[in-house]
Amino acid sequence: MRNFTRPFTLLSVALLLSGVAIKSAHAHVIDRIEINHVGDEAEIQIIFDTRIQYLREASLGNGEVHIYFNLLEPDPSANSLVSEAKNSPPSDIAPHFTLSYPELDSALDITFDKQVEYRVRPGKDGRSISIFTPVIMPKSEPSPAIPPLTLRTPEEIELEAKQLIDSARHALVHDQIGTSIETLNQLLKLPPNQQSQPAQELIGEAREKNGEFAKARVEYELYLKLYPDATDAVQVKERLAHLPSEANKPILRAAQKKIIEEKMIVYGSFSQNYYRGMSHTEVSSVLNGLGVTSALSSIDQSTLVSSLDMTGRKRTETTDTRFVVREDYNANFLRGQKNDNRLNAAYVEQSARDHSYLYRLGRQVGSAGGVMGRFDGAWLGYSVNPAWRVNGVIGAPVDFFGSSTERKTFTGVSVDLTRLPEQWSGSGYFIQQRVGGVADRQAIGVETHYFDMLRNYTGLLDYDTLFKAVNIATLQGNWTMASGGNYNLLVDHRKSPPLQITNALPGQTIQSIAALIQSGVSSDTLRTDAKAASATSNLFMVGMTQPYSTHWRLGGDFRITNISGTGAYGSGPTAVAAAPGTDNIYIYSAQAIGNNLLFESDLGVASASYINARFYKGQSLAFNQVEMLSQRWRLDVFLQFYTQNGTSGDPNYHQTRVTPSLKLGYHLNESVSLEGEGGIENTHTSSATQNDKTRRTYFYVGYRWDFQ
Repeated sequence: MRNFTRPFTLLSVALLLSGVAIKSAHAHVIDRIEINHVGDEAEIQIIFDTRIQYLREASLGNGEVHIYFNLLEPDPSANSLVSEAKNSPPSDIAPHFTLSYPELDSALDITFDKQVEYRVRPGKDGRSISIFTPVIMPKSEPSPAIPPLTLRTPEEIELEAKQLIDSARHALVHDQIGTSIETLNQLLKLPPNQQSQPAQELIGEAREKNGEFAKARVEYELYLKLYPDATDAVQVKERLAHLPSEANKPILRAAQKKIIEEKMIVYGSFSQNYYRGMSHTEVSSVLNGLGVTSALSSIDQSTLVSSLDMTGRKRTETTDTRFVVREDYNANFLRGQKNDNRLNAAYVEQSARDHSYLYRLGRQVGSAGGVMGRFDGAWLGYSVNPAWRVNGVIGAPVDFFGSSTERKTFTGVSVDLTRLPEQWSGSGYFIQQRVGGVADRQAIGVETHYFDMLRNYTGLLDYDTLFKAVNIATLQGNWTMASGGNYNLLVDHRKSPPLQITNALPGQTIQSIAALIQSGVSSDTLRTDAKAASATSNLFMVGMTQPYSTHWRLGGDFRITNISGTGAYGSGPTAVAAAPGTDNIYIYSAQAIGNNLLFESDLGVASASYINARFYKGQSLAFNQVEMLSQRWRLDVFLQFYTQNGTSGDPNYHQTRVTPSLKLGYHLNESVSLEGEGGIENTHTSSATQNDKTRRTYFYVGYRWDFQ
């Protein structure tokens, strides 16, 4: 565990600092894609397996969008070289698109079939990013026959109005904004009733939440005209005063289509990529006053990666049912290396269209309620009323990386409060995990969200009651300005690995918690060792992106990070010694993004970083250029230069690394695409006693078939 924990933690921080994703570090981070109808727009929601922090976006101008973000919880079990690619789910409200991650500049790429108007927002849950596009206009349909006018009693009108406003409020708190607006319009067309006044205020809030600021202004002004002496008039005036002067998005009228019962549809993709890497290293050292040079060449990678991503979905007026299967098979052709098969997801899920219940059974990724990572089990949720939702979870963690075969199980409950003042929501949870007959982890937590069209705040606190220590405390914020600028903040404090009694196993001669307890080792001793084995990482980051013209936008980040030391633990020959931590590491980064600079619909991204640590200084320069050679051909060129002076224990250490690479893609037709990438990494490392030169060349070629 010590051999794994510290390098992995350092690697995770390094990825976060540099903004450069290594394909072998995160084989799967995208859980699924959802498309929802939100007012006059289609919301394309990209949901991740892990917590992320949205940074910025850039467009090529031809329908291709690059989105940059940080991964906050790298998966230690993800060590395959799978590049993720997904086709858009079937939809009659959003344009067709394809998604791939990571690109050469570490971005997530969304390519629409044609140029579209769009806007990007971070999700309110800290695990998603949303792209909003105008709804595709439906084909005109014959107008329905107007029913004959019927007279209703005042009591019947009041009953209908009460039902409509309850439905509108429920839809609004569940982000079904279009449904809420339509329902409130129905209510306001009724003769005056007791719900007319709150409905007039609520429709202003709904339009404001949907970014329809001009329409929200009209609704608020009408409220003040109709109800100038109302108790809520002061609140409405404040909302009116804080509305932006102009809307931030185009408005397109579209009627939300009524969902009818559908046949089961199956869609997804199958891909195969062959990866090959070759290394040549020359080591020069001084031995007994004489220079000695040795060389080594080898094939370090030869793998065929096959990936299946399949979803089946059936929707009716009342339910939405789906099954999901995601699997990777790595055929390793190197001598002595084993093949690897990973079932990443296999579950069935059903939810009510009114969000009253949801259940998910099978292998899935925990995204709430204190569940960390992938597990086999069940997640159940039920809405007691429009404001409160109760959830339960039971399962067993899935650990592809761990060597222990000892089974862990957990149970948990959580309560979501979905209706708070303004756009606030939150949840609280309790979870307990057991292994070998004792508690492995036991935590309580609270998560809060604030979300509107311009601001987004997310906070999480996870406290382990067994270890009496904070496991995770994180806060992130994102602000979008009327000028198009974006600002973000991240404060993150967490244990790595997360606190659990099994962290103590590397220091024990017996690799079983149950056997250790039977041998006389107390659970208190194991918890003390586990706490000593878990380092604490801290990260503070502020960043911004500002458009300066139609072709340029500039961004920058400042980060401070550190990792604590770990204590000595265990006994006998397997005892693990204490290890020191790092001092503060300061990183200054800048990024310039330009489009349509050299050719039409191109994208250039230049970035620079400076790292200032106690024992070393590092500088990184990178440039990526994307060219659309034709409608079917795309070329990416990437070049990175890194230099470092000094390291822990050796002030004479010096390293330079130059990495050029090239990627070429071709769309054979709407369903089949071909892709290839090749690159060279030249590394020169020198110190007082050694001089190393390493050249690694690699390439991969493959195809993807999208089916539906």
